[in-house]
Amino acid sequence: MDKFRCLFALSRPVAALLLSSSLLTLQVLAEPAAPRAVSVVAVEQQQVSPNMMVSGQVFSRYQSNLSTGVDGRLDWIIEPGQQVVAGDLLARLDLKPLQLQAAELQAQQKRASIQVNRMQKELNRLQSLVAKSLVSQTQLDQQQADYELALADVELSKAALAQLQDQLQRAELKAPFAGVVSQRHHQVGEEISRNAPLLQLVSLGELEVRVFAPLEFATFIKKGEALRVYTPQGDQQLQVHSMIPVSDLRSQTYELRLTVPAAEAATFQVGQLVTVAIPTAKAELSLVVHRDAVVLGSAQHHVFKLEGEKVRKVPVTLGQGQGEWLQVRGSLKLNEQLVVRGAETLKDGDVVKVLSATEFKLAKKL
Repeated sequence: MDKFRCLFALSRPVAALLLSSSLLTLQVLAEPAAPRAVSVVAVEQQQVSPNMMVSGQVFSRYQSNLSTGVDGRLDWIIEPGQQVVAGDLLARLDLKPLQLQAAELQAQQKRASIQVNRMQKELNRLQSLVAKSLVSQTQLDQQQADYELALADVELSKAALAQLQDQLQRAELKAPFAGVVSQRHHQVGEEISRNAPLLQLVSLGELEVRVFAPLEFATFIKKGEALRVYTPQGDQQLQVHSMIPVSDLRSQTYELRLTVPAAEAATFQVGQLVTVAIPTAKAELSLVVHRDAVVLGSAQHHVFKLEGEKVRKVPVTLGQGQGEWLQVRGSLKLNEQLVVRGAETLKDGDVVKVLSATEFKLAKKL
């Protein structure tokens, strides 16, 4: 009997505790859920065309195999991988043979000048004698011819010396533009012919993307138009600076060349493979939404449209991508507000609180 009384006494506080917990649970369930914080972006309209992806490659616009244009023994050459600016020394031939030839030509020029002076004095003497009828006109004419030949010899020696000075300058190969030495074809001590390439210089600041696109879509691309180029680091738009609409029977492709801006050159590597989006039809005005507004599903993708303080789930079908925007088809209208942050945890009909742009900045896609 005493045990039963003790158990009854203990059960009263437990029952009270259970009753209080149940009332608290009902009170929590009855309270409305706090609004979800989200950020929104409006539906837009843009010109969108269907694309196909074509592989391209990055090239340098200035990639040269350089030679001196002078025969000689290689005295010094720069190491591969060195970056240079325009005017830097790249290679040097042994200058001693050319310097000796220059000294010989300078001596010949001096000798020819002495001969001119002697001929001029003799010509002056004969002219005074002809005036006195002491020598014949024939002798004077012969002396005049000899004097003019001596003058020609001086001009020839000057021209030969100028050519040799040019060879001396060429014997020191200098960079015609800024770049990196990618290859060298000869080593110090080798005898070099005038046309033999010594090294390859590649500009890293003047780059372009070359792509061979199907010829059937050539009418949808114009010179100056921007195409989207995809790399492992992201994607960006590059301008078409050259079109070569010439193909052959087998490939049926033509070449496009896209300019890489100097500010973006550091993000590309010479020889790098890229993917270029080639338009395959005329662009049409379409509704586009920000990529972050789309909630991907296994069977159906959807977005959340803002309606007052609540959101409504709208199924969509995705089309072409264009940077940070996606072409969509669904029950959407221009300028309707779509949730781009916080959409993953939303349900149809949830109450939301829209954050300002300063409170929740939208990430930009390159």
